[in-house]
Amino acid sequence: GKTAFMTKDRVHQDTVIIGAGLAGLSAAYHIGDSAHVFEAKGRVGGKATSETFKGFTFDVTGHWLHLRDPEIRRWILDIVGEENFIKISRLSRVWSHGVYTKYPFQGNLYGLPADVVKECLVGAVESRIAHVNSSPSEPERFDDWIRHYFGDGIASHFMVPYNAKLWGVSADEITSQWCQRFVPKPDLEDMIAGAVGCKADAVGYNATFLYPKTGGIQIVANAIARNVGNENITLNTPVKAINFQEKYVAFETGQICQYQRLISTMALPNLVDSLIDPPEAIVQARHRLRANEVVYLNVGLRQPVGQPDHWIYVPELKFPIYRVGSFSNANPNMVPPGCGSLYVELSDRKTPLEKLQPMITSTLFEMGLIKTPDDILFVHERRIPNAYVLYD
Repeated sequence: GKTAFMTKDRVHQDTVIIGAGLAGLSAAYHIGDSAHVFEAKGRVGGKATSETFKGFTFDVTGHWLHLRDPEIRRWILDIVGEENFIKISRLSRVWSHGVYTKYPFQGNLYGLPADVVKECLVGAVESRIAHVNSSPSEPERFDDWIRHYFGDGIASHFMVPYNAKLWGVSADEITSQWCQRFVPKPDLEDMIAGAVGCKADAVGYNATFLYPKTGGIQIVANAIARNVGNENITLNTPVKAINFQEKYVAFETGQICQYQRLISTMALPNLVDSLIDPPEAIVQARHRLRANEVVYLNVGLRQPVGQPDHWIYVPELKFPIYRVGSFSNANPNMVPPGCGSLYVELSDRKTPLEKLQPMITSTLFEMGLIKTPDDILFVHERRIPNAYVLYD
């Protein structure tokens, strides 16, 4: 474990909060002046930050505000200002088998090759028949859950490959319990209607969303930080060690802060690694925690994006992309006049970008997002460590 620090120069705080992402800032706001936030980076926002380059604004991939909880919705609209948001009706599709279909895949099979539609519908019907008299308990593993509710066709054409690309592990390594609110389960009648093209309503947890008029998602963190107060936030101060027995945090800057209460919003493995003399059981448990890294590209285009979507799912394993989104389609203020922008999330997290680039460009062309490779002004690679917790 870490060694203990001794010094007379200790600051005392009632509540120390590690991390100035949305969770840390919200905690500080609700606790009030007795809390102080320490942030490793040079700005607030955590994973909900924005960057600008030559007039283009990019978030850390898609940060569309769904705000399902009425209390949180009211708070965010009050604190940021309702007038600073636009309300957007989701336009999201799936690109597979060379065609676009509406999202979610399982409720919108219309437009796919006839044999694929047949396979998906037959599988869905067979799975319903198989489970008519079975117990209502949910399958434990995510791959079993997919086949239980959607059948083999939808599993093999979308759910299993897409989730393997997203999570970086196969669906049999993941529990089904995470997915209830994120994976729409249309009934059989809706699935058939969606397969023959007579279904109008948008399904899913995010049929509409809010997005800032200017400045990207960063304005949300900035607004909360203003209300917390600059005097209660210290930036550029990474944690070096935490002595939870003597209740102090030592920072890389040499500062030491004594606390009554500690709230940590940093990744759990990092928290455990920072502890001085943690219990062995905690260390063992820490090594079982898994999260994937997201590798994505910020892409600036000379002209508007060739498709209207806010984001597109790409399930087929032959493509190195699992999702592409467009900030400029949601809000043209995110780019210079006449331009477009994409964020491209990569399922291949290991191959160097220069090797992948030709395949990525050809995929964007095939999807109709660019007319020619010359449309691309720049490509910036970014990585998000601890992006998705693997629910195992």
